Amino acid sequence: MRKQLSRFAIVLAVLYASFAAFIWWSMRQSPETFGRVMSRLPGVAYVLVPFETMWTHARAGQLHPGDSAPDFSLVKLDKTATVQLSSLTAQKPVVLLFGSYT
Repeated sequence: MRKQLSRFAIVLAVLYASFAAFIWWSMRQSPETFGRVMSRLPGVAYVLVPFETMWTHARAGQLHPGDSAPDFSLVKLDKTATVQLSSLTAQKPVVLLFGSYT
């Protein structure tokens, strides 16, 4: 009985570690991929792993005040084209605002 209980505990620990690793992997993917993964998981997933701590570490980034913004591209609001940051900074200085200013 004790041997079976220890095997069960090991299997449970491996399953938990695999689940936590899967959540960590999905957090480090694009927002679309992360959203797809999380939409298929039950709400209990937020309770089983230290979700907020993992999220904070996964999305921390390496930028510091004064660093140049990494290059990225975004689709225009009317979805007619994409705009790349490097093409804008080549023409003139660019200011990036994140958040609401209303």
